[in-house]
Amino acid sequence: MKRMIYIPLVALGLSACGDPSIEEELASANDRNEELQSILQTEEVALQKNTQRLEALEEDISKMQSVISNPDIDAYVDIVTDYSDAMKQGLSDLDTLLSDNADAQDLSTMNESFEEIEKSLAEAIEAYRDGATSVELDEYLVRRHSAIQLANEDILAALDSIGNGISASDQNLLDQGLAQLRNAHEYY
Repeated sequence: MKRMIYIPLVALGLSACGDPSIEEELASANDRNEELQSILQTEEVALQKNTQRLEALEEDISKMQSVISNPDIDAYVDIVTDYSDAMKQGLSDLDTLLSDNADAQDLSTMNESFEEIEKSLAEAIEAYRDGATSVELDEYLVRRHSAIQLANEDILAALDSIGNGISASDQNLLDQGLAQLRNAHEYY
């Protein structure tokens, strides 16, 4: 009888030390399944993000292709380049005029030279306005054009103040005009 008790005990001991039971295998498989589902969801999210990025890139490429082949944009770039060159020259001339006459007691001696500079800057602004109205601008360039228009208004007001300061030989009015002119750059 002792042998009969030993045989089931040995069988029970061997089964406990042996392969995992079906329930343990099922639990392990379920855990692995959940882990794989989580990885799959993460990868699906990454795929969606990458798909959205690709769509955005395709849209950007499409926009760039339309920009590249748009003659109005090329014309606008030329207009802005001419405007910029004329403004740089006029402002450089103004700087030279003011530097050369920094010690002058009578500012009105600069009046004639200033009027020429003011005229060249006003002509540059007018040429920009005329040129910009003759081309069709995209959304981005419309915003840039609006900023330039605001700057031009401030520049013309500043030139008017500078001219009044020079004509009246009023250093404070001249300085106010120069401060206005310096602040016009905030629109660019």
